[in-house]
Amino acid sequence: MGRSDEVADARGTSGVIIKSFDDKYYLRVYGCSGEFVEYNLRHEDLAVTISSDEMASFYSNEDSNVLDHSPESLGLDVEKD
Repeated sequence: MGRSDEVADARGTSGVIIKSFDDKYYLRVYGCSGEFVEYNLRHEDLAVTISSDEMASFYSNEDSNVLDHSPESLGLDVEKD
């Protein structure tokens, strides 16, 4: 982030958080024609809303709390709260 960086307001932008092969996370933002830009995640406390059509679930036990794909998409038979 230097003097020559272009700056655009990110408020209201929809994207997909992706994990790369080297375990780094990015925000992928798609354009109208299917093109995309991947942004490095540096914001340390950004609010996130998971859209209602995403197949995502929280899994919790005494050792960990995880956000992953839903049991249906993973082929699991798990009781949901």
